[in-house]
Amino acid sequence: MSSKKSESIWRIFAKKTVDSACSILKLPTISQLEAQVARQEFELQKKEAQERALYRVISKIRASLDLETIFRTTTKETCKLLRVERIAVYRFYENWGGEFVSDFEFVEPEVDDIKIMEKNTVWNDSYLQENKGGRYRNNEILSVSDIYTAGLSPCHLEILEQFQIRAYATAPIFIGKQLWGVLSAYQHSKPYDWKKSDIQFLGKVASQLGFAVQQAQLLIQAEQKVTALNQAYQRQKILFDLVAQIRESLNMESLFKTTVREIRKVLEVDRVGIFKFDPESNFGNGKFIAENVLPMYDSAIAVNIQDHCFGDKYAILYQEGRVQVIPNIYQAELKECYFKLLDQFQIKAQITVPLLEGNHLWGLLCVYQCSSPRSWTAVEIQFVQQLAAQFSVALKHSELLEQSCSQAEKLIQINHALEQANSKLEELSNIDTLTKIANRRCFDNYFAKEWQIHQEEQKPLAIIIIDIDYFKLYNDSYGHQEGDDCLMLVAQNIAKVTQRSIDLVARYGGEEFIAILPNTNTEGALTVAESMRKTIASLAIPHANSEVSQYLTLSLGIASLIPTAETYPENLIANADKALYVAKNQGRDRAMVYTV
Repeated sequence: MSSKKSESIWRIFAKKTVDSACSILKLPTISQLEAQVARQEFELQKKEAQERALYRVISKIRASLDLETIFRTTTKETCKLLRVERIAVYRFYENWGGEFVSDFEFVEPEVDDIKIMEKNTVWNDSYLQENKGGRYRNNEILSVSDIYTAGLSPCHLEILEQFQIRAYATAPIFIGKQLWGVLSAYQHSKPYDWKKSDIQFLGKVASQLGFAVQQAQLLIQAEQKVTALNQAYQRQKILFDLVAQIRESLNMESLFKTTVREIRKVLEVDRVGIFKFDPESNFGNGKFIAENVLPMYDSAIAVNIQDHCFGDKYAILYQEGRVQVIPNIYQAELKECYFKLLDQFQIKAQITVPLLEGNHLWGLLCVYQCSSPRSWTAVEIQFVQQLAAQFSVALKHSELLEQSCSQAEKLIQINHALEQANSKLEELSNIDTLTKIANRRCFDNYFAKEWQIHQEEQKPLAIIIIDIDYFKLYNDSYGHQEGDDCLMLVAQNIAKVTQRSIDLVARYGGEEFIAILPNTNTEGALTVAESMRKTIASLAIPHANSEVSQYLTLSLGIASLIPTAETYPENLIANADKALYVAKNQGRDRAMVYTV
């Protein structure tokens, strides 16, 4: 018998002997311990997979400010990782009812035929409405492995059965301190054993979604403000140009043609016209002398229009300065003769303002919507009135000069406001709102540009990834407000370390920051990293629950390379991330350089 075979038999005998002794002493056997170790290794691998997935989710959230893209990406990643059948987003209304936003959900193909949630399905939960969000307001994450064994109330069970839900986990989505909605994971076909790591992962994803919604809403608000200012600018420009033309010439025909075209464009209406009364008709006859209309509608230019009911009923009102605003002619209870006239030219809604020559009614400025009814805004009505006033003033040229100065000043003010809004929008797109340093989008754009430059010039490019040690424990110990203050303090101080204008420090996500150091090799980057670490250490920020120091510390990963056609930007970031991993494994509070 060979020595190896004897050794194998001896090991088997020894294992059985130890297992028997453990059974007698009621201790775990070797097999049980091995199984326990295997389970722990599996859970560790799963947790690492979740952390990687969370990193991917955060990266994709930072890369876009489009809500649909963010939610589509996030729900898909979460569904795949948790291995559930559906991930949905529930958005609260003001009354604490709400709906499932179908554009945001992800469903596994095998259960997609379960048509339980139609487009934007409304689900009004009386408990959530009565308690204004219920337990979600306390940032609680709820999970039920099987609705039939969870002791739910009959009414709650009934509504879950209606949506064919067998198991669920739900995490609140906050925008700042305001409860916005719920991120929900559903299992339809069978129960689901929710692990603690699953619940924690769902909560982290929901937290990141809340941040993404907040960022997107801020951008939308800024864009809306810019749009409104642009529209105001265009309206004021038309007024300003009209004033300028009146000052230069009293060629009314040219003035009318130019202005009706610009009015139709800026108000986005179907037809704009200048109607002139026949002076001898007592306001019963007239024609459009200028018009701009979309091609699909019949032109009214030069058509002789007879409307005796206008002269009898409406002329005196317009003479006194009346403005007629009709959102829908079919609901305005107009006289039949007037209704037929409007219907003849396919008009569905209108703003009509008098054009006065002194105290005499000269004509009408008419703004029409032909495709459908339209709710006119106060700003639009005021704009048309301002134009009509300028047209009237054109008949009295002496009064125009005084008003032109006022209009020019308004245009300057609006231009200034527009420049400020554009500047604010640019800042919002590139600056992290919390730390006031560059954000992930700014980093990505700058990194791509520098990579191209360094590849062409064959110079070294360095990356430093900076992580605050045990920051979650810091948040848990001192609260989120102190955590935010800490992030701001760290960000501002590590940014000061980089003295060159070509260096960039950005917030990478959560408690991680990243620095780009152009024309810098490994040694130079290590010097900068150590300076960052020592700078934060010198602040002596208390961190009672840190496992490495009584003060806040940093771990840093460094990598540098000369870009080539065979390397990619992701390689450099991955190398720095690996170095950061080594720094953490070796006890944290240190800077490590990536080595092959």
